[in-house]
Amino acid sequence: MSKIINLDEKAGQPTEVMTIKNFRTNGDIENFYRYIHDNGLRREAFMLMEYAISKVAKARKGKRKAATLQ
Repeated sequence: MSKIINLDEKAGQPTEVMTIKNFRTNGDIENFYRYIHDNGLRREAFMLMEYAISKVAKARKGKRKAATLQ
């Protein structure tokens, strides 16, 4: 069984800056991916990501239209 890192254990360590390059190697993200894989939640995770991306895309589209009207 894999070790899940508790956020309290990392409290003494300096916080690292999150970038696109190190996003997937973050301990919390790795644990999240492992949880999805171990519990067979790929379909549900995909549906949630589609929903979130569609909401972000609509918000960005609305901002562009508002900016061009000014």
